[in-house]
Amino acid sequence: MNNLHFIYVLPNFNRWKRYIKRIFSKNDSFTSCDDFRWNSPIRAPYSITYHLGKELNKSFDVKYYDWSEKGRVIPESQDILLGHLSKNDGIVKNSILNEKFSKKYLIQPFNNDDSQVGWIKNAMDYCDGFIAISGDYWRDNFHQSPLVKFHSKMTYVNMAINSNDYPYVKKEFNKIGNRRFFYIGRRGSAKDEKGIKLLEDFAKHMPGFKGGYICGGYNIKGWEKISSPTDLNQEIMNKIAQKYDVFINMSRADAQATTILEAMSWGFPVACTKESGYSNEENIFYLSIDNMAHNKKVYNLLQNISDLNLLEMARKNKDIVRSKYSWSVFVDKVCSVIKE
Repeated sequence: MNNLHFIYVLPNFNRWKRYIKRIFSKNDSFTSCDDFRWNSPIRAPYSITYHLGKELNKSFDVKYYDWSEKGRVIPESQDILLGHLSKNDGIVKNSILNEKFSKKYLIQPFNNDDSQVGWIKNAMDYCDGFIAISGDYWRDNFHQSPLVKFHSKMTYVNMAINSNDYPYVKKEFNKIGNRRFFYIGRRGSAKDEKGIKLLEDFAKHMPGFKGGYICGGYNIKGWEKISSPTDLNQEIMNKIAQKYDVFINMSRADAQATTILEAMSWGFPVACTKESGYSNEENIFYLSIDNMAHNKKVYNLLQNISDLNLLEMARKNKDIVRSKYSWSVFVDKVCSVIKE
């Protein structure tokens, strides 16, 4: 079988130990998913490495590297490169110029925000394709992308989870008019791409708003802290389900927030901006990044919609995750591109 050099995020990775090994072996690599310790459930971004690597192993001799490594891959004839580019000098950037590869592909989360993806332009001339882990919103608005001239190299794939790892916990709701919201995520950069300031504005403008959050390194004004970032096991999610009703995400520029898929699998209704990476699902409540009057209408709808309707929407969302956002769909699409 041909070698495929797969460069993504590895668990329990020791950069300095690898650096010392590379002094003696320029092409040192891991050769099996079994070389690593995987948590259960395996969460993004490690889940991408694990599930895609397992599938690629069926057709290729896969060599694994961490995307933060500083070395370079020295290919043999007919080798394939598949990797997550780092903004800083890294192994993909150092290797992609090598013309000995038979094919070279980038794979990573993608949106149309220039500050997040504009720097990828420098590598696009040297790759055969870019597999963009990205929602429909960014594909539909690709004309606004800093990579627009490379449209022929783009392939879009939806993020995936194993919905069985996120069992149904939300089975009843607070009374009409007393629905509570919750957010799980992290703070973004100075541009607030994760929409934390929008969550604060949302709380400020919605009458009777009650919400809770888990967000590392930041206290969201107008919301109560549920806990520090922690393992979201079934016990914790059961407690959240007893108090909160709707998962909310107000990202300004997110490739495709995995937490939304997790919330859908747990059985929570979801309210999010289309810039969170979801725009075509019928049973998501869509918020705006710049129209608070619209958001107030959505908020009032969620406060007054019947429990039966919410439960039915949640059930349909769970089915959507199982079908559209499954690992089988993800790996089949990526592998079909590489095998073309």
